[in-house]
This record gives sequence, structure tokens and C-alpha cells, in this order.
Amino acid sequence: MRILGIFVLSLFLNFSTATAHSPVGFVVPKDGSIIKKAPEKMEIVFTAPAKLIKVEFSKVTSNQEKLLLSGLLGNEALAPIKLDKEHLMKESRRHIISLPKLDDGIYKTAWRALSEDGHAIKGEFIFEVSPKGSDLSVDDVKLLIGEGQVKRVRGTKITIKHGPLGELMPAMTMEFNVSDKKLISNFKRGDEVKIQVNEELQLLKIESK
Repeated sequence: MRILGIFVLSLFLNFSTATAHSPVGFVVPKDGSIIKKAPEKMEIVFTAPAKLIKVEFSKVTSNQEKLLLSGLLGNEALAPIKLDKEHLMKESRRHIISLPKLDDGIYKTAWRALSEDGHAIKGEFIFEVSPKGSDLSVDDVKLLIGEGQVKRVRGTKITIKHGPLGELMPAMTMEFNVSDKKLISNFKRGDEVKIQVNEELQLLKIESK
């Protein structure tokens, strides 16, 4: 029942984030994940530079019988957890947020940011720390690998509609800006490709599928 509640709550939060047009590539821990080891940090990685202006981190204190309903209504009982503010007001794609020592339980993060063009964006994600969780908390993201289709090539920019990259980044259409035009010069719209992206969402490698 707990896993079901987490899963459905995760779907709801994902929907909320999507409707806010949030340019998030991925978060660590992964939204809706159940992990065995409490993380020492969180990461929010945007598809373009953004500036975090507020991050609220809380432990969900609703009992499990009420978790599903209260989560869907967005009024679950929360116990706020204080974070330092070193991660705020810095423009970057990748934001690392230090966490205090966490006990077993369900945790919710709500964030607000300013996109590169000055638009306000926001989102939420949850994860659970539990002895029944996975041994892999994906604390260190080094390489994301996946497949996709080229939608546009323009100068040093290539737009790719890709499937999931690794276990963290969901399917989406994203524009990559490469430092060396030669990396993408042989590709055109409609090409099926394999790509490798690093934790900063920089395109490291692209080849025909």
C-alpha cells in the first residue's frame, strides 16, 4: 500500500510539474524512488540555466492510510526541515543541495526558480528512505545514455527528441548546444541516433543508431 501511495503521489507531482512548464532534466533522488540509504544531498538539474529562489524540504507525517488522499489533494501533513541557503540565487543548470541526516520516511521537496529568460517556474518531487528500498540511490550521476531522433540542426545546436536517458532523465525533446560543430555536422532531421550526456546535460557523444 505504501509503494502504491508513493507511485500515485509521484504521478500527481509529475503532472503538477509538467503543467508548470518546468524545464527540469532530472532530480536526484529520482521522483517517487524508494532508497535504502539516506542521501546526503539532492540535485535539481535543469535543461537550461536557471536560478533557484526557494527550496522547501519536508518530511511527510501523514499516516499511510491517509497518504494517498492527502497527497492527491496537495494538503498532506508536513514537518519542515531546515536547509542552508548556499544553493539559492546561483544561475546554473545543475544545483546541488546539502541535506541533514535523514531518518526513514517519506520526504517532499518543493522548489521555485527563475528560468534564463526570467520566467518563474516551480516543481515538486518526493522520495522515501526505507530498509525495503533499493541499494542504488544514484548519488553520483556521471553519464546518461539513450536513443532519440534528430528534430533540427542549426549551427552549434541540435534538437533531439529522446527516450529516457539512464534511469533518471525522462523522455523529452531537448536542444543541445555543442562546443565543436563537427560533433553534429553529419546529422540531419529524422536521423535516429544514440547519445551520451553528462550530469550537466552536455552532449558528449552522438552516433547513428
